[in-house]
Amino acid sequence: MHPWTLLGGLSAIGGVALAQSSVFEPASFNVTNALEDLGVDVSEIPALQSLSSIQSRSSQTSCSIACSSLSFLFGSKVSAQNTAGYENFTGSFWSVQQEEVQPHCVFRPTANTEVSTAVLISRLTGCEFAARSGGHAAFTGASSRPDGISIWFKDMNEVTLNSDKSVASIGPGNNWLSVYSALEPYGIATVGGRASSIGVGGFVLGGGISYHSNLYGWACDNVESFEVVTASGLIVTASESFFSDLYWALRGGGNNFGLVTKYNLYTIPSPVMRGGARSFLRGSVTDSSSGFNDVINAFINVVNNATVDGHAQQYVAFLQTSGMDLASAELTYTKNVTDPEIFKQYRSIPAVSDVTSTKTLVEYVKYLETENPFGLREVYWPLAFELNEEFSNWVVTLFYSMIPQIANVTGAQPVIIYQGITEPMLNNMNNNGGNALGLADSTGPVHLMHIACWWTNESDDETIYSFVNSFWEKVVAQAKTAGVYNEYIYMNYASMFQDPVSGYGESNKALLKNIAKKYDPKEVYQTLQPGYFKLDGAPVTGSF
Repeated sequence: MHPWTLLGGLSAIGGVALAQSSVFEPASFNVTNALEDLGVDVSEIPALQSLSSIQSRSSQTSCSIACSSLSFLFGSKVSAQNTAGYENFTGSFWSVQQEEVQPHCVFRPTANTEVSTAVLISRLTGCEFAARSGGHAAFTGASSRPDGISIWFKDMNEVTLNSDKSVASIGPGNNWLSVYSALEPYGIATVGGRASSIGVGGFVLGGGISYHSNLYGWACDNVESFEVVTASGLIVTASESFFSDLYWALRGGGNNFGLVTKYNLYTIPSPVMRGGARSFLRGSVTDSSSGFNDVINAFINVVNNATVDGHAQQYVAFLQTSGMDLASAELTYTKNVTDPEIFKQYRSIPAVSDVTSTKTLVEYVKYLETENPFGLREVYWPLAFELNEEFSNWVVTLFYSMIPQIANVTGAQPVIIYQGITEPMLNNMNNNGGNALGLADSTGPVHLMHIACWWTNESDDETIYSFVNSFWEKVVAQAKTAGVYNEYIYMNYASMFQDPVSGYGESNKALLKNIAKKYDPKEVYQTLQPGYFKLDGAPVTGSF
């Protein structure tokens, strides 16, 4: 495949010109001409005929024109408000905050050129847009645009293999259950998500921690290439060899550079696995103890021993339920081994429950899906620190001491989750030219903590956000005093009040902005696609 492609005619830039110039979108670029190259005659679209005569357009007017134009071109692939297709879209999000967003229309493309057309129609009309893969974010407008165009990739859901089955080409409409189900008959998988409904798109572009990450790295480190719709409508294939700067930027840089219409991921062997949650009851608490010292010590040792046995993956969730303080350790082994040595310390701690069993990867992501229920108000909010046992115990003690602050919030279930970014993961971040995350030069394992919380009523939103913010303020102050603070923010868990790109470091942020300017000089993906995490700051800049 040639690294640049645009079907329906010669590109508005032209392959020869592109090969001879560093200017990706010249100053003379014309949106109407680019649409014509896609086979779209603007003069034949009734809604666009009034465009030039409207002196001042509101977003409602612009998006009415844009949605009418897409409907004229693509018919039933566009759903207006109060239709079944529209309700299917808004009613299928994970978090209620996303579900509440009311776009002007929903567009379900089936081809990459249709995505190009939608981006160019947005440019022509000034109507904002968003793009949805799985829709698993925990805040308003991440993958659906209020009063705008919501591009739903649901029907771009192919999973195909190359001739030697070393690369799987995956459409952005897939979730990880559909990917793993398609690949399971071949005995292979890709480095991907751990719950079935998580979409491929945002997961890969934000990093992507997997069951297999100690062996192969994160999902973004296992991309052979991306097929990308750029702001000019040009479709390029970005890899380590072609458009390598764009390839690097997409590995952690989120939705700031284009709409990815195909993820070409390296495949890995996928034998039967073994794992599940082993849960522990909190012990007595002293001023210097979280009451889960043995669990946290086991967690620390498994992180450090990832260099010895990469088949182990873990996270530990600390929560309070039915008056009990629990630590639930999800212990996964990527081979069917009943009692691997690396988990023996966990096995020696008396447990109140243990649901460990043998599972295929498909069975595993279905099982874990039950831990992430749909239809609730949600927040995720992560930070990162140096791996330090004393600090880790202190944080858990603080967490339990603060839970009573939201005891009266209906349906509130706060959890703090511990994961390790291990040395094997960090080493794999140098593969294929490296990624944009800014972690590869870390001197040792990084402790990724995140708060997850769900609750019932919109009226309690600010109470929950203030609770989490207050908790993290105390944790960060202690971390800086102890010298264990790390600026990295994992985009896939980030809250709407955080700026993950700044957490990648000043040099990486500057490089990402330069790459965005090269491929998108008019800042289409910053201004017309304003949702999710942009290069210049958090989606919401409010303070508490």
